[in-house]
Amino acid sequence: MIETVSQRESYADVTMDSDGVRHVLWRCTPAESEWFVQEFEKVPNLYVADGHHRTAAAYRVGKIKEQEKIDAGQKVTGDEPFNFFMTLFYPVDSLYVLDYNRVLKSLNGLSSAEFMDKLSANFELSELAAGSETKPAAPHKFTLHIDSKWYSMNLKETSLDRSTPITQLDSQILTDLVFTPICGITDLKKD
Repeated sequence: MIETVSQRESYADVTMDSDGVRHVLWRCTPAESEWFVQEFEKVPNLYVADGHHRTAAAYRVGKIKEQEKIDAGQKVTGDEPFNFFMTLFYPVDSLYVLDYNRVLKSLNGLSSAEFMDKLSANFELSELAAGSETKPAAPHKFTLHIDSKWYSMNLKETSLDRSTPITQLDSQILTDLVFTPICGITDLKKD
């Protein structure tokens, strides 16, 4: 359907001067729009990978607008514009997740050896040879730079929590298995 719609002449085609990104927009017919709605209703779960703060803010603004309408004695139908916000969906095979890099200011009172010993409960650790690639090659594989050496940190299969999509994200794995229990970090923005 996207290919069908995008074969028509666009109604907007703008390239932003500041970043050179081109935006092309096409109008859907009501029938095409309904088709998209029906297809999206088939999606069982979604994860907001980027924009979760904007999503939460849009939700809160919608609730405020809804309450304002109620306070004014007006009926809320659910079709008001404040009940919706624009979003974009990508299939997982079209996503590229950028590196998740963190610098620890301290090891929470542990020596390097003690820290690495605690890591070994959930990760297979091995020193990387000088000049080796330090960027992790796949999900659930990490690298660590400590004491002027690089180490690979591969998550042990038994340590992967598959209960939700969120618990399987590398950023969440580091929080759940390293930052909170080993480093004592409970607030990633302040600790």
